Amino acid sequence: MFDAVRAVVNWYTTQLAAEHRAPVPDETCMGELKAARQAALDDQAQLAAADPEEAARVAAV
Repeated sequence: MFDAVRAVVNWYTTQLAAEHRAPVPDETCMGELKAARQAALDDQAQLAAADPEEAARVAAV
């Protein structure tokens, strides 16, 4: 499950980089991507101490 969350974090990072390189970056989009990436990072941190039920919930999200 940790790998799945890391893949999500990496996807958001890639999207942020692409938006940043755009001729006119969309600040609203970047803010949404940053918030979503942070949520994934928070989930990743929760996995370290999660019981199996909590880990399954994180994976489902």
